[in-house]
Amino acid sequence: MDHQHFEEYLLNDTPIPREEQSAFDAHLKVCSSCAALAEVNRSLKHVVMAAPAAGFATRFQVRLAAQRKVQKRRHLFGLLILLLSGIAVGGWYALPFIPTIFLSPADLLTAWAQTLSATILLIETLLNAANVIGRVAVGFISPQFFALALGTLSLFIFGWMISLQKASLPQTI
Repeated sequence: MDHQHFEEYLLNDTPIPREEQSAFDAHLKVCSSCAALAEVNRSLKHVVMAAPAAGFATRFQVRLAAQRKVQKRRHLFGLLILLLSGIAVGGWYALPFIPTIFLSPADLLTAWAQTLSATILLIETLLNAANVIGRVAVGFISPQFFALALGTLSLFIFGWMISLQKASLPQTI
């Protein structure tokens, strides 16, 4: 038998078959590495496990319950902030329509149409501006710099996605 075979027995802590025991004992006499490994295995088998301090499980369960309570409170507080923020943003956008709601349905429809046309006009203006900037920037920015900027942006977005994924995982103790 070779050295590797005996080392696997020692590292995996598997019993050595009887027919190989004499070869194993002979190998331990000539191989200092395997002899040291066997000595460590014998020492580890005689180690007494330390018992936890009295009341450890109770203290751990109390601390875990307290942390879960704090986490629930944080989630509730976050949900409340999100809900109030959503109501505030919705109210801000609805503010121009509130007077027209009480006047007449025709005024409300007119206000919605004006808002929709203003939003479409804003989007169209932003697209035209981006098109002009893009055409002008092509003459100023080299392709290498553009590739570098695009690569940096993609790495930033990738890191952001990873951090969001890790933040959304449940916290364990």
